[in-house]
Amino acid sequence: MRHGVVAMVGVLVVALVVSACAGKYADVKKVNGRFVKVTEAYISDLDGADSAKDVAKAMNSYADEMEKIWPQMQKLNEKYPELRDQENPPKELVESKKQAEATGMKMAATFMKIMPYMNDPAVRKAQERQGEIMTQ
Repeated sequence: MRHGVVAMVGVLVVALVVSACAGKYADVKKVNGRFVKVTEAYISDLDGADSAKDVAKAMNSYADEMEKIWPQMQKLNEKYPELRDQENPPKELVESKKQAEATGMKMAATFMKIMPYMNDPAVRKAQERQGEIMTQ
């Protein structure tokens, strides 16, 4: 679970940093705009979840969207290898990094909502599915 959280927060940070950019990174901005929207919906869904069924549904909805977005994000990371260096982002992205980190922390906090339901088979299956998608 911890590795999944770290990976997802890292992806979110990169996505939000890049989403504030245009010009050279216009294609990244488009993909990451969708990623941010989907991630914000996921955070909202988890915040409103009151049962294992709700948590699993939120996780699977997010996984459905990430199946579409993740391959695009991977291609963009290949196209722009400089985006992988979170410590030294392109100059035009430095200010956006602060916002991205704050959003990443918000997403990380939502995982506390999942913890009480981790023994539920549907939640475990949804978590495994998310992990599989984001490690391809």
